Amino acid sequence: MPPTPPVSRPLDVILHVGMGKTGTSSIQYFLRDNRERLADLGILYPKTPGGGRHGRLGLSVKPDAETMVSPEWARQKQSDPAKFRRAFRRRLFAEIERSGLSRVLFSDEILFGSSGATLRRLRRFTDRIAQSLRLVVYLRRQDDHMVSRYQEQVKIGWVLRLREWAQEDMSGLYDYGARIRMHERLLAPIEFDVRRFEPDSFLDGSLFQDFLEAAGIEVRADDLAQGPNRNKSLDAESLEFLRLLNVYRVQSEAATMGLIDNRSLVTQLAEVSTGPILTMPAPFLDEFMARWEESNRRVAREILGDESGQLFRLPRKTSNTTTEQRLDPARLDHFLALAELPEQIHAPLRALAEREATDQ
Repeated sequence: MPPTPPVSRPLDVILHVGMGKTGTSSIQYFLRDNRERLADLGILYPKTPGGGRHGRLGLSVKPDAETMVSPEWARQKQSDPAKFRRAFRRRLFAEIERSGLSRVLFSDEILFGSSGATLRRLRRFTDRIAQSLRLVVYLRRQDDHMVSRYQEQVKIGWVLRLREWAQEDMSGLYDYGARIRMHERLLAPIEFDVRRFEPDSFLDGSLFQDFLEAAGIEVRADDLAQGPNRNKSLDAESLEFLRLLNVYRVQSEAATMGLIDNRSLVTQLAEVSTGPILTMPAPFLDEFMARWEESNRRVAREILGDESGQLFRLPRKTSNTTTEQRLDPARLDHFLALAELPEQIHAPLRALAEREATDQ
């Protein structure tokens, strides 16, 4: 016999799978701030997976081995993944039941780059509750995305310089054609709306309006609450200070790369980040984009129906950028005061900054 459905009515599930660094935080806060209005329209944006981002959803479908090394798991401060999953799903299903709604919208950007094992577990989850599944994803040109994603890695504790990190194999994420086909094969959505993350491509010039159309939600974004841009980009100098602080914490405090919570400091740094953004030299980025040329062409033609084969129409960002990843040691006092770091780490951090500034 098939298992008893966890909810009493068939659901139409809308799943925004990302990708990250495509306005996902802004979309999630937009959905959070309009949760009641969405409910009036018959759509539940549940609270159980998270207030804005539904990080607990992505976490709940990871295998144990992936769960235990996930930054999201470290923030849960729990020790038993199986117990976490049971409690999460029990609360989620109860929230769906209480709502009385039959359309449920989830948003977690980590899902786009998930492993095959995670996507199979996600499929089992959606098969239990959904009579239909609609996927929404935004794609950003790979070179811009790569340098932006590096910022996110530093924000959670990674210590490599950009020029070192950019040498890693990223085909699992940036071969968009293969990644999209993987989602189609493993999740079997009824609809899969793939969109360009380019302002010129947004419906009415609005990311929010564009997302609402992609999700099949018939309402004007102008009639809903719209908060500020949630993207907290750091300039090259602030980013390098944060990287150096990560290096110190890993070397001197036994912190774990990828599991350092820099969120409050990032907020402070973002408020004073007015300088150029770190990037890679143009020849490297040209070669980087060439790796995905054929895959991008297939996505444009076969998925978006664009016979030109041009997936991205806008050039990479070049204004207000720099390829120099260096913090002048004379500027360290500025950041030490801003971050209000303990006096005892000032000297070792200064020594580290001086050593790293000459190691270019």
